[in-house]
Amino acid sequence: MKDKDLKKIRQKLGFNMKEMSEILGTPYRTYQDWELGNRRIPGICEVAIECLLTCKKAIKARRKKGKKKFLKEVYIVGREIILFETEERKNASEVANFLRALADKIESGNVTLRSGAKELTLTLPKNLIFEVKVEEEEKKGKTKRSLEVEIEWILGETDGLDEGVEIA
Repeated sequence: MKDKDLKKIRQKLGFNMKEMSEILGTPYRTYQDWELGNRRIPGICEVAIECLLTCKKAIKARRKKGKKKFLKEVYIVGREIILFETEERKNASEVANFLRALADKIESGNVTLRSGAKELTLTLPKNLIFEVKVEEEEKKGKTKRSLEVEIEWILGETDGLDEGVEIA
């Protein structure tokens, strides 16, 4: 990718140089050097820039919602866009209460997630893809386990239900 291409892409996406450096996670001065042709663009950044082009519609949608700091809320990972993410320590009772409230919202078809100033509202279809996974990871002599519950759906798709996991 050439410096002229990078500038055209940035302009096409509607970003200024500071915003582009933030979304790519690179210092402003480094990004500036790329556009001026003073420094070669690393291959991984070229891939990220190509992904930005693919994700343009999602980025524009976030911008239209009036989120001035949308760059801090949208993370590009390959072709996946993380629209909302939070991680915090809670005791088992707090987690159970959250899951109960979430279950009621899922059943109603509308879920609003909020963390500080971040907020995301989802409208869920009747049929969902439900995944439960337990992982174990060894790291620095310690064993970490995780129970992951993932709920997915494909926009516009209405598919039948499959039999799956039950809580025994």
